[in-house]
Amino acid sequence: MNQSYPAWLKGTVILFGLVLIFVILSYGKFIMMPLAFAALIAMLLEPVSQWLERLKLNRVVSIVVSMILLFIVLGGIISLLSIQLVQFADRLPEANQKIQAISSDLLQFFEAKFNLSPSRQVEFLEQGLSTVVNEGGKYLSSALGATTSVFATLGLLPIFVFFMMYYKNMYRTFLHKLWKGDGETINNVIDGIQSVTQNYIIGMMTVITLLAILNAIGLWIIGIEHALFFAVFASILAIIPYIGIVIGSLPAIIFALLFTESLLIPLGVIAVFATVQFLEGNFITPNVLGSRVSINPMVALVALLVGGELWGISGMILVVPFIGILKHIFDQIEALRPFGYLFGNSQEYS
Repeated sequence: MNQSYPAWLKGTVILFGLVLIFVILSYGKFIMMPLAFAALIAMLLEPVSQWLERLKLNRVVSIVVSMILLFIVLGGIISLLSIQLVQFADRLPEANQKIQAISSDLLQFFEAKFNLSPSRQVEFLEQGLSTVVNEGGKYLSSALGATTSVFATLGLLPIFVFFMMYYKNMYRTFLHKLWKGDGETINNVIDGIQSVTQNYIIGMMTVITLLAILNAIGLWIIGIEHALFFAVFASILAIIPYIGIVIGSLPAIIFALLFTESLLIPLGVIAVFATVQFLEGNFITPNVLGSRVSINPMVALVALLVGGELWGISGMILVVPFIGILKHIFDQIEALRPFGYLFGNSQEYS
C-alpha cells in the first residue's frame, strides 16, 4: 500500500539528511578523504588490471602492476615539474631585487600623488599586513593540519586502492544481498558509476594534456622563460573547475611582470591563458568529457564551495566527479530522477 507523506515532512527529512551528511563528511574526513581518492584511483586502474588479467596474469599481480604503472607516470610528471621548479627557484634573488625596486617606485608615486610620506605609507601597509597575517594564520594552521593529515594517510592510499580492487566483487555481492530482488538496477548503478568515473578521469587527463600543450605553445611564442613549467602548472590546476586555470595562470603573469621590460609580454601571457580558457570551456571540455559527465554549472559552483569548506583543495578536486556519480545514481532510481535532472545540464525532462 502506497502512503503519501505531506510535503513539509519530506522537506524536513531531506534537510535533516543533508545536515547529517555534512556533519559526517566534516568530522570523518580523516578517513573518508583517502577512501574517496582511493575509490577514484581504483576505478581508473580497473580496466588496466582487467587487461592484464586477460594476459593470464594473476589478479593480485595485475593489480600491483597497474598501480606500479600509475606511480611511474606520476613520478615522471613530478620529476619534470621539480626540475623546472629548481630552475625557477634560481631566479628568486633577482625577483627580490625587482620587488624592492617596484616598492620604491610605488612609495614615490603615492608620495607625489596623495602627499603621503613614506613613513605614513609604511604604517598603513603594516596595519594591512597585520590584519592579513592574523586572519591568514588561522587558515594557514588549518591548511597545515590538513596537509599533515594528507601525508599521514598517503602511505595508506596504495593499500586502500589494492583492497578496493581486490574485493570489488564482494562489494557488488554485498549490495545484491542488501537490496534483494532489484539486481538489474544495482548492476546498472555500479557499472554506470565506474563508467562515469573513468570517463571523467580519463577525460580530465586528456583535457589537462591538451591545455598543457596549448599553454606551452602560446608561452613559447611569446618568449617567456620556463614556459613548460608554467604551462603544466596551470593545466594541472584546471582539475579545479572554473577557477583552477585562473589561479594557475598567476605565477606566469607575475613572472612576466617581474622579469620582462615591456608590458606587452605580461599582456601576451594574459591573452594566452584567456584564449586557452575560452577554448577549454567552449570546445575542449564539452567534446572530450561529453554529456555523460555534464553537470549543471550552478550545481558545480555550489558543490565547489561546499567541497572547499569541508575538505579544502582535496574537496574541490573530488566534488565534481562525485556529483557526477550522484547524478547517475539519481537517474537510475525512479523516485530520485528529479534530483538527477536538477544536477544535469539539460533543460528538457521526459
